[in-house]
Amino acid sequence: MHNSRGTALAIALILSLVLTIIVAVGTRLIVTSFKNTKNQQHLSAEVDNISRSGLVDAIAWFKRQSIQPVKSGVPYTRYAWADGAFDPRYSTDTAHCDTIDPSIGIVKEYQLSEDGLIWGRYEVKRQTNTTVAAYDVNAVHDVSGERLYSGEQNGNGYVWAISSKGYIYRKRNVAAAFNVAPNKVISTSRVSTEIRRISLTIQVPCAVIVSNGGTNGSRKVTVNAKGRIDGGTYGCGRASGSAPSINAAATVTGTTAASNPSSFYLDDHTVPYVLGVSTAELRILSDYMVPDVASLPAELPDMSLIYISGDAVFTVAHPLRSSGILFVQGNLTISVGSNSTYSGLIYVTGTATINDPAYISGCVVAYGGLTLSRSGATDVAEIQYDAGILDMVRQQICQYREMKSTYRVSTGLSEMQ
Repeated sequence: MHNSRGTALAIALILSLVLTIIVAVGTRLIVTSFKNTKNQQHLSAEVDNISRSGLVDAIAWFKRQSIQPVKSGVPYTRYAWADGAFDPRYSTDTAHCDTIDPSIGIVKEYQLSEDGLIWGRYEVKRQTNTTVAAYDVNAVHDVSGERLYSGEQNGNGYVWAISSKGYIYRKRNVAAAFNVAPNKVISTSRVSTEIRRISLTIQVPCAVIVSNGGTNGSRKVTVNAKGRIDGGTYGCGRASGSAPSINAAATVTGTTAASNPSSFYLDDHTVPYVLGVSTAELRILSDYMVPDVASLPAELPDMSLIYISGDAVFTVAHPLRSSGILFVQGNLTISVGSNSTYSGLIYVTGTATINDPAYISGCVVAYGGLTLSRSGATDVAEIQYDAGILDMVRQQICQYREMKSTYRVSTGLSEMQ
């Protein structure tokens, strides 16, 4: 009996010890697994940021080129293939250095850990001449001919597909390549996107453009008391398919004040003609895409692309005071007393009603018709053609913009050693 009790006690002690060991090992495995998971999440996020930095660098490279758009067909260049215009160069002057390895494309490296062992790297690859080298699907490509409606060709530089690969690697030998032992790649990520330029095409310098067609006031220009349309020294006041209605107390001036130039084809001033992209594409490229004016910030930023997907009514409480490109997919109303001022291009797919006081410099395309001022106006509502403002819009807004819908990410991880 005594031996049985001793045996049972020994077994209980052994089981308790085993259970303690199992719990300790299990706890350690859980902690280790948790740490590994957190480490992988950290690596994944960090390497995605590294590859994204490559995209940002590449887009900045396109924007700062002196010839726009960046294309292979520019005279006096050596590029005989569509993608050749993307050609980052190395320089000992860091301020003018695009890359550390021009044979690849845009390549940058930087230290991540304080001990100097962990490094980040990104590569945005350049497509070399396909007559002497294989086509690289992950290189930067001009895809203008595949994206644009107007029969553009690859090589014209309007749309570029960009892919950037990011690396996190352990540097054990500074003399060896980043991916050659004893150096080891820990994590990789590839991100891709497309960039495209917005055009701003006005066939003839003009303050106001209204589409051809329509009768009984449809698609025409009406200028009421104290309304002013000024085409300036080099532009016409307005262009529309039907005779304007101009109040005796209103003025329309310009080199061809209230008449259409014979070469002016009003129905060509569709969204793709004027802006070089479709309405759907413009939504994606915009800085603000909102359903109405109430959804916009109280203070609008200057030189921005604003897309309003419905009727837009600017009021005293929410006036139109900004610059850039305002696109309204609907009707535009600038209410009495709003004291609105705008510089740039306003494009309205419906009708535009602009009341006093208001001052717009640049150009207004009111495809469905324009009513400027009102019969009992007490102040001036003016639209003035300004080529300088439109050029500024081309320089600051129509540069390459990222197509957000085409952004893609893929990440891969290996064990940390």
